[in-house]
Amino acid sequence: MPVSTVSIPVGQWLVSAEGTRWWFDSGSLALDFATTGIVVGSGQAPRADRLHTPDDLSAWLRERFPVAIGVARTRDLFDAISLRDAVGRMALRASRGEAPSPADIDVVNLYAATPDVPPSIVGGTRQVGRSVHTVPQSLSTIARDAVDLFDPVNSGRIRACSGEDCGMVYLDTSRAATRRWCSMQRCGNRAKVRAHRARKRPATADVAA
Repeated sequence: MPVSTVSIPVGQWLVSAEGTRWWFDSGSLALDFATTGIVVGSGQAPRADRLHTPDDLSAWLRERFPVAIGVARTRDLFDAISLRDAVGRMALRASRGEAPSPADIDVVNLYAATPDVPPSIVGGTRQVGRSVHTVPQSLSTIARDAVDLFDPVNSGRIRACSGEDCGMVYLDTSRAATRRWCSMQRCGNRAKVRAHRARKRPATADVAA
């Protein structure tokens, strides 16, 4: 089964090129982060970059981490995009059965080696450590999740959506490893509609004849 040491809920709402809002469960915090860029899931219609300013980064991190995260600076945004794009490229290669670039591995390992957001149990009587964690700490936590993501135990489970013109990359965490779609409500449903129309087409042609 897939491994993960980061107990942060994953998944996020995305907006399609047609303006439809849909839920994407990537199966990994690191893949959620990579999806903010245009590398993962580019397909034939590249997704827009969602991290334009340090405030964009701060907002994304604060939506996901269960602890307070400080204000991102310009340098943090540069680091975040470097890590994000490395994870995205590695995920794309993994979905194709290709080995990752050593340079991208180095980037992930570099951020994973720095102090992360430490885990804690809710309900204690004392404040231990920082009350507000830094953006670099959150990036380290994402990098460590990426280390788990690309563990050999997940070999074959990092996949691209089978939908036409999609290509969103996700970690298949299902027990039977049978997931095919980025979302059943999006690409899965489209595939069902196409299959239904294809089945009805011959019957319609026979009636016309």
